[in-house]
Amino acid sequence: MNHLNLNNIRIPIISTNQMKQVDYLAVEKYGIQLIQMMENAGKSLAKLTKVLLGNSVLKKHIIVVAGKGNNGGGGLVAARHLSNWGPMLPSCYRTNLFQVYQRFSAT
Repeated sequence: MNHLNLNNIRIPIISTNQMKQVDYLAVEKYGIQLIQMMENAGKSLAKLTKVLLGNSVLKKHIIVVAGKGNNGGGGLVAARHLSNWGPMLPSCYRTNLFQVYQRFSAT
C-alpha cells in the first residue's frame, strides 16, 4: 500500500475502487451507517489538520473545500469540529473558490 508522508505522519493512499470496497464492507458486513462513517472521517480529518498545524488551530485561517457527495459530508463535519476549536473558518456554500478566497481574505 502506498502512503503519503506529512510531517512524519503516514497516511495510506487507496484507490477509488478500494474506497468503494471499504464503504461496502463497512455498511454491509459490519453494519456501520454512512452517517457514522462521515462523522468519523470528518473528525479524523479535523484532528489531522490540528496536528499538522502544530496541535493548535486558534486564530489560524483555515478553508475547508467540500464537494456535494459523501466526502463533502465528511468535509463539513471536519469544518464543524475545527470551528469548535477556534480557528478563523469562513462558512460559505455553493460558491466558487475565488469567492471563498475573497471572503476569507477580507477577515
